[in-house]
Amino acid sequence: MTFKESCSDNSPNPDSDYYHSPSTSFIKGFTMRKSLQVLLCIPVIASTFCHAAGVQIGRTRIIYDAAKKEVALPLQNNDKELPWLIQSWTDTGDGKTHGPFIVTPPLFRLDPQKEQSLRITWNGTALAGDKESLFYMNVRTVPATATDEGDKNVLRLIYKTRLKLFWRPVGLSGTPSESCKNLRFARHGQQLTVINAGAFYSVFDSLALGVHKVEKADMVAPKSRVDIPLPANAQGTSVTWRCITDYGNASEKYTAILAQD
Repeated sequence: MTFKESCSDNSPNPDSDYYHSPSTSFIKGFTMRKSLQVLLCIPVIASTFCHAAGVQIGRTRIIYDAAKKEVALPLQNNDKELPWLIQSWTDTGDGKTHGPFIVTPPLFRLDPQKEQSLRITWNGTALAGDKESLFYMNVRTVPATATDEGDKNVLRLIYKTRLKLFWRPVGLSGTPSESCKNLRFARHGQQLTVINAGAFYSVFDSLALGVHKVEKADMVAPKSRVDIPLPANAQGTSVTWRCITDYGNASEKYTAILAQD
Protein backbone atom coordinates (compact mmCIF):
# COMPACT_ATOMS: atom_id res chain seq x y z
CA MET A 1 0.00 0.00 0.00
CA THR A 2 1.34 3.41 -0.91
CA PHE A 3 0.70 6.77 0.71
CA LYS A 4 -0.05 9.84 -1.40
CA GLU A 5 -0.72 12.93 0.61
CA SER A 6 -0.34 16.69 0.69
CA CYS A 7 0.93 16.77 4.27
CA SER A 8 4.21 18.62 4.80
CA ASP A 9 6.71 17.61 7.48
CA ASN A 10 6.10 20.45 9.91
CA SER A 11 8.01 20.96 13.13
CA PRO A 12 6.18 20.45 16.43
CA ASN A 13 4.23 23.37 17.82
CA PRO A 14 5.87 25.46 20.55
CA ASP A 15 4.87 24.49 24.09
CA SER A 16 4.21 20.93 22.97
CA ASP A 17 6.05 17.66 22.48
CA TYR A 18 3.80 16.51 19.68
CA TYR A 19 2.26 17.81 16.47
CA HIS A 20 -0.79 16.56 14.56
CA SER A 21 -1.35 17.17 10.87
CA PRO A 22 -4.47 15.95 9.08
CA SER A 23 -4.19 15.90 5.28
CA THR A 24 -6.32 14.91 2.35
CA SER A 25 -5.58 12.67 -0.61
CA PHE A 26 -7.21 10.67 -3.37
CA ILE A 27 -6.42 6.99 -2.94
CA LYS A 28 -8.13 4.15 -4.76
CA GLY A 29 -10.25 1.97 -2.53
CA PHE A 30 -10.50 4.36 0.43
CA THR A 31 -13.19 6.82 1.43
CA MET A 32 -13.72 9.53 3.98
CA ARG A 33 -15.75 8.18 6.87
CA LYS A 34 -19.39 9.27 7.13
CA SER A 35 -18.96 10.43 10.71
CA LEU A 36 -15.36 11.53 11.00
CA GLN A 37 -13.98 11.51 14.52
CA VAL A 38 -12.56 14.82 15.69
CA LEU A 39 -8.77 15.14 15.74
CA LEU A 40 -8.11 15.65 19.42
CA CYS A 41 -4.94 16.37 21.31
CA ILE A 42 -4.96 17.21 25.03
CA PRO A 43 -1.97 19.36 26.12
CA VAL A 44 -2.95 19.57 29.79
CA ILE A 45 -1.25 18.48 32.97
CA ALA A 46 -3.41 15.39 33.44
CA SER A 47 -2.78 14.09 29.92
CA THR A 48 0.10 11.80 29.00
CA PHE A 49 -1.36 10.64 25.68
CA CYS A 50 -2.93 12.11 22.55
CA HIS A 51 -5.41 11.09 19.87
CA ALA A 52 -5.02 11.06 16.10
CA ALA A 53 -8.66 10.51 15.14
CA GLY A 54 -9.52 6.93 16.17
CA VAL A 55 -6.00 5.93 17.24
CA GLN A 56 -4.77 6.75 20.74
CA ILE A 57 -1.01 7.18 21.14
CA GLY A 58 0.18 6.33 24.63
CA ARG A 59 2.76 9.12 25.03
CA THR A 60 3.30 12.73 24.07
CA ARG A 61 7.10 12.38 24.15
CA ILE A 62 9.57 9.50 24.13
CA ILE A 63 12.58 9.15 26.42
CA TYR A 64 15.06 6.55 25.17
CA ASP A 65 17.29 5.50 28.06
CA ALA A 66 20.55 4.33 26.48
CA ALA A 67 20.83 1.64 29.14
CA LYS A 68 17.80 -0.12 27.68
CA LYS A 69 17.62 -2.29 24.59
CA GLU A 70 14.46 -0.65 23.27
CA VAL A 71 11.54 1.60 24.13
CA ALA A 72 7.87 0.90 23.45
CA LEU A 73 5.22 3.29 22.14
CA PRO A 74 1.72 1.89 22.82
CA LEU A 75 -1.08 2.44 20.31
CA GLN A 76 -4.77 1.69 20.67
CA ASN A 77 -7.49 1.71 18.02
CA ASN A 78 -10.59 3.12 19.72
CA ASP A 79 -12.67 2.81 16.56
CA LYS A 80 -15.51 0.34 17.06
CA GLU A 81 -15.86 -0.58 13.40
CA LEU A 82 -12.86 0.01 11.18
CA PRO A 83 -9.19 -1.00 11.31
CA TRP A 84 -6.49 1.62 10.80
CA LEU A 85 -3.24 1.30 8.91
CA ILE A 86 -0.23 2.49 10.93
CA GLN A 87 3.06 3.64 9.37
CA SER A 88 5.92 4.86 11.56
CA TRP A 89 9.50 6.09 11.27
CA THR A 90 11.99 8.45 12.91
CA ASP A 91 13.84 11.46 11.53
CA THR A 92 16.58 13.84 12.62
CA GLY A 93 14.39 16.94 12.65
CA ASP A 94 14.35 17.96 9.00
CA GLY A 95 11.51 15.58 8.18
CA LYS A 96 13.64 13.80 5.57
CA THR A 97 16.75 12.22 7.12
CA HIS A 98 15.95 9.01 8.96
CA GLY A 99 16.99 8.84 12.60
CA PRO A 100 19.33 6.18 14.05
CA PHE A 101 16.48 3.91 15.16
CA ILE A 102 14.64 0.88 13.85
CA VAL A 103 10.87 0.95 14.37
CA THR A 104 9.09 -2.40 14.48
CA PRO A 105 6.66 -2.97 12.87
CA PRO A 106 7.10 -0.07 10.43
CA LEU A 107 3.74 -0.74 8.74
CA PHE A 108 0.83 -2.74 10.12
CA ARG A 109 -2.93 -2.97 10.49
CA LEU A 110 -4.47 -2.18 13.86
CA ASP A 111 -7.90 -3.77 14.20
CA PRO A 112 -10.86 -2.15 16.00
CA GLN A 113 -10.59 -2.04 19.80
CA LYS A 114 -7.10 -3.59 19.68
CA GLU A 115 -3.75 -2.47 21.12
CA GLN A 116 -0.20 -2.88 19.87
CA SER A 117 3.13 -1.28 20.73
CA LEU A 118 5.76 0.05 18.38
CA ARG A 119 9.27 -1.09 19.35
CA ILE A 120 11.96 1.54 18.88
CA THR A 121 15.54 0.22 18.84
CA TRP A 122 18.78 2.18 18.50
CA ASN A 123 20.78 1.00 15.44
CA GLY A 124 24.20 1.62 17.00
CA THR A 125 25.05 4.92 15.29
CA ALA A 126 27.44 6.96 17.44
CA LEU A 127 25.68 9.72 19.38
CA ALA A 128 26.87 12.34 21.88
CA GLY A 129 27.61 10.79 25.27
CA ASP A 130 27.66 13.96 27.39
CA LYS A 131 24.20 15.33 26.58
CA GLU A 132 20.81 14.39 25.23
CA SER A 133 20.17 14.18 21.48
CA LEU A 134 16.81 15.01 19.90
CA PHE A 135 15.03 13.11 17.15
CA TYR A 136 11.41 12.83 16.06
CA MET A 137 9.01 9.90 15.96
CA ASN A 138 6.39 10.00 13.21
CA VAL A 139 3.17 7.99 13.29
CA ARG A 140 0.89 8.14 10.25
CA THR A 141 -2.60 6.71 10.71
CA VAL A 142 -4.92 5.83 7.83
CA PRO A 143 -8.55 4.73 8.26
CA ALA A 144 -9.53 1.66 6.25
CA THR A 145 -12.50 1.63 3.90
CA ALA A 146 -15.78 -0.05 4.73
CA THR A 147 -16.35 -3.22 2.69
CA ASP A 148 -19.43 -1.79 0.98
CA GLU A 149 -17.61 1.25 -0.43
CA GLY A 150 -16.35 -0.61 -3.48
CA ASP A 151 -13.53 0.39 -5.80
CA LYS A 152 -13.61 4.19 -5.64
CA ASN A 153 -11.27 7.13 -6.04
CA VAL A 154 -12.47 9.44 -3.29
CA LEU A 155 -11.30 12.16 -0.93
CA ARG A 156 -10.18 10.94 2.49
CA LEU A 157 -8.03 12.00 5.46
CA ILE A 158 -4.63 10.86 6.67
CA TYR A 159 -3.36 11.84 10.12
CA LYS A 160 0.26 12.33 11.04
CA THR A 161 1.47 12.64 14.62
CA ARG A 162 5.01 13.81 15.36
CA LEU A 163 6.58 13.36 18.79
CA LYS A 164 9.92 14.39 20.25
CA LEU A 165 12.25 11.45 20.88
CA PHE A 166 15.06 12.16 23.36
CA TRP A 167 18.13 9.91 23.36
CA ARG A 168 19.44 9.97 26.93
CA PRO A 169 23.00 8.63 27.43
CA VAL A 170 23.95 6.75 30.57
CA GLY A 171 25.60 8.71 33.39
CA LEU A 172 24.59 12.27 32.55
CA SER A 173 25.22 14.73 35.36
CA GLY A 174 22.19 16.35 36.96
CA THR A 175 18.53 15.76 36.12
CA PRO A 176 16.06 17.20 33.59
CA SER A 177 14.34 19.17 36.35
CA GLU A 178 17.67 20.69 37.43
CA SER A 179 18.42 21.74 33.84
CA CYS A 180 15.06 23.49 33.71
CA LYS A 181 15.38 25.11 37.13
CA ASN A 182 18.89 26.41 36.38
CA LEU A 183 18.10 28.11 33.07
CA ARG A 184 19.53 31.63 32.86
CA PHE A 185 17.89 34.58 31.11
CA ALA A 186 19.14 37.91 29.76
CA ARG A 187 17.48 40.58 27.68
CA HIS A 188 19.20 42.07 24.64
CA GLY A 189 16.88 44.62 23.08
CA GLN A 190 13.81 42.75 21.85
CA GLN A 191 15.47 39.36 22.28
CA LEU A 192 15.32 37.12 25.33
CA THR A 193 18.46 35.01 25.57
CA VAL A 194 18.05 31.66 27.34
CA ILE A 195 21.13 29.69 28.42
CA ASN A 196 20.94 25.99 29.27
CA ALA A 197 24.13 24.77 30.95
CA GLY A 198 22.66 21.34 31.73
CA ALA A 199 22.91 18.06 29.84
CA PHE A 200 19.16 17.77 29.16
CA TYR A 201 16.75 19.46 26.78
CA SER A 202 14.45 22.00 28.39
CA VAL A 203 11.12 22.22 26.55
CA PHE A 204 8.96 25.11 27.69
CA ASP A 205 5.40 24.55 28.82
CA SER A 206 5.15 28.30 29.43
CA LEU A 207 7.44 31.33 29.59
CA ALA A 208 6.65 34.92 30.60
CA LEU A 209 8.54 38.17 31.04
CA GLY A 210 6.71 40.01 33.79
CA VAL A 211 3.04 39.66 32.85
CA HIS A 212 3.78 39.23 29.14
CA LYS A 213 3.63 35.69 27.79
CA VAL A 214 6.45 34.82 25.39
CA GLU A 215 4.53 33.04 22.64
CA LYS A 216 7.47 31.84 20.55
CA ALA A 217 9.22 29.96 23.35
CA ASP A 218 9.90 26.36 22.32
CA MET A 219 12.95 24.66 23.81
CA VAL A 220 16.63 25.04 24.63
CA ALA A 221 19.10 22.33 23.68
CA PRO A 222 21.60 21.12 26.31
CA LYS A 223 24.80 23.13 26.71
CA SER A 224 23.54 25.82 24.37
CA ARG A 225 21.67 29.11 24.17
CA VAL A 226 18.74 30.41 22.15
CA ASP A 227 17.42 33.91 21.37
CA ILE A 228 13.64 34.28 21.54
CA PRO A 229 11.81 37.32 20.09
CA LEU A 230 9.91 39.33 22.69
CA PRO A 231 6.52 41.01 22.22
CA ALA A 232 6.85 44.68 21.28
CA ASN A 233 5.40 45.87 24.60
CA ALA A 234 7.14 43.32 26.82
CA GLN A 235 8.38 44.84 30.08
CA GLY A 236 9.51 43.37 33.37
CA THR A 237 12.50 42.43 35.47
CA SER A 238 11.60 38.83 36.24
CA VAL A 239 11.03 35.70 34.17
CA THR A 240 8.71 32.84 35.09
CA TRP A 241 8.64 29.49 33.32
CA ARG A 242 7.63 25.86 33.42
CA CYS A 243 9.11 22.96 31.47
CA ILE A 244 7.52 19.76 30.21
CA THR A 245 8.58 16.78 32.33
CA ASP A 246 9.47 13.24 31.29
CA TYR A 247 5.83 12.33 31.89
CA GLY A 248 4.49 14.95 29.49
CA ASN A 249 3.03 17.33 32.07
CA ALA A 250 4.15 20.71 33.40
CA SER A 251 6.89 21.16 35.98
CA GLU A 252 6.61 23.46 38.96
CA LYS A 253 6.89 27.17 38.21
CA TYR A 254 10.34 28.77 38.42
CA THR A 255 11.19 32.46 38.72
CA ALA A 256 14.45 34.32 38.05
CA ILE A 257 15.57 37.93 37.90
CA LEU A 258 16.32 39.04 34.37
CA ALA A 259 19.90 40.04 33.59
CA GLN A 260 20.16 43.29 31.63
CA ASP A 261 22.72 44.55 29.09
